[in-house]
Amino acid sequence: MTIDLSRVAIIARKEFADHLTDRTFLLVLALFGILTVLSLEATLTSYASMMRSYEFLLERALERAAHADPSPLFPLPTPPPPLAGLIFQRIGDTFGIFGPLIAIAVGFNLIAGEREEDTLKVLLSRPVYRDEVITGKTLGGVAVLAFASAAVFTLALGGVLVAGLTVTPHDAVIVVRCWGATLLFLLAYFGVAVAFSAFSEDSGRALAWAMAVFILFSTVVPVVAVDVARTVAGPAPPWPGADAPPDEVQRYQEEMHVHAATYGGVQNMMLALSPEGNFGVMRGALTGEDLAASLGGVWQNLIGLLAFPAIFLAVAYVRFMRIDLR
Repeated sequence: MTIDLSRVAIIARKEFADHLTDRTFLLVLALFGILTVLSLEATLTSYASMMRSYEFLLERALERAAHADPSPLFPLPTPPPPLAGLIFQRIGDTFGIFGPLIAIAVGFNLIAGEREEDTLKVLLSRPVYRDEVITGKTLGGVAVLAFASAAVFTLALGGVLVAGLTVTPHDAVIVVRCWGATLLFLLAYFGVAVAFSAFSEDSGRALAWAMAVFILFSTVVPVVAVDVARTVAGPAPPWPGADAPPDEVQRYQEEMHVHAATYGGVQNMMLALSPEGNFGVMRGALTGEDLAASLGGVWQNLIGLLAFPAIFLAVAYVRFMRIDLR
């Protein structure tokens, strides 16, 4: 049996069009737009304040260096981080909190809604195979999420330009990186919603189960990760005191380094099970200058974000192929 890509494309286009005319989806997308504008305004205000503070401290430092210490080693204040990184970190925070809601909204009704309205039997009675139906519906949902996330990032980029700020090629690269990580994060919960949609006979149950998984990974897993990390790392070594000999201070610093490394390693390993954990690590790393170096430190998180939707969509595919519609 060979999949007819033309039929898959027709189903995907219909799914895409249905979502873009759905009032619930448009309401959630409008909410994201409002949150993006508010986040952009807050970030620009904060950045302007940081720049004023930096310019003030830099001016004072140069004056002191000119009159007291002309050495080039005179300490200067640290400049603010790149504006693009700050803006899209804030947008990433918004997606980290509310993004799963739009992903679940797109996926929970994908199959269960058709079964609930008794339209799935009609669809499958036509000259179309089941794998073409589930593939087309999935691609349509992915396209909707890609469009929605791209619209939000484009809105933020347009806001930066309207504010009179220059967008460098590096800033544009940061935007694309952050958008890609955000889309993978959305696809994680889209896969969850589609899987439960395939197993549920009505959309209400599919939505409830998908939201339960969202709550589990967004709240329970981070708390468990902290508890497990504390248990494995044990208590932090005690501070030897300000009057301690240098060798004791050095030993304390080495023990603290080992303790912090153990704590962080265990916590990151636990958070790698959560889309939120992987997404949080990636969006912090992808704003760096060197993409290769950034990905080198977060490759396991990238694999986690790729594996999460792949597993749930594969489960949904197998389940859909075996659904009894009698």
